[in-house]
Amino acid sequence: MPAIFVNYRTGDQEAVAALLDHGLSYRFGSERVFRASKSIAPGSCYPQELIAAVRGCAVLLAVVGPRWFDIQGRDGRAAVEDPEDWPRREIVEAFAVGALVVPVLVGDTPRLRRERLPEPLAALADCQHRRLDLRSSHADLNRIADELAALVPELADADAGVRGR
Repeated sequence: MPAIFVNYRTGDQEAVAALLDHGLSYRFGSERVFRASKSIAPGSCYPQELIAAVRGCAVLLAVVGPRWFDIQGRDGRAAVEDPEDWPRREIVEAFAVGALVVPVLVGDTPRLRRERLPEPLAALADCQHRRLDLRSSHADLNRIADELAALVPELADADAGVRGR
């Protein structure tokens, strides 16, 4: 089961989610990083795959860009307000299973504030975030990877194996 789950909202920074996936996969191995569009096989039942991957991860990286609150759901309201919204469901599930949840704020995206989040996501505002700026992406990715390796023994072991090659 992947140790890292990359959570992102379609329409807000999918490219950064892919960058995180590629960088962390290179560092720790692709099998340790879950990103839905890469990790779910064609024809698979994606709801089950998503929930299983979140329940099995040690860390969920929630990619939050400047449009994260603006993306609308099918009913026209903010997607983040919809209990059926997948990024929201993944984050709520990660909290429920005790995974480490790290908001990854893209560029100059402001810090999350509890009053802007629906109650099930309010704790996300209290989670220490990391920034990923495209101008310093290499350094930012290395910092995130170094910190994940320090926090998750499975990743530290994988990192030693990759660096030892």
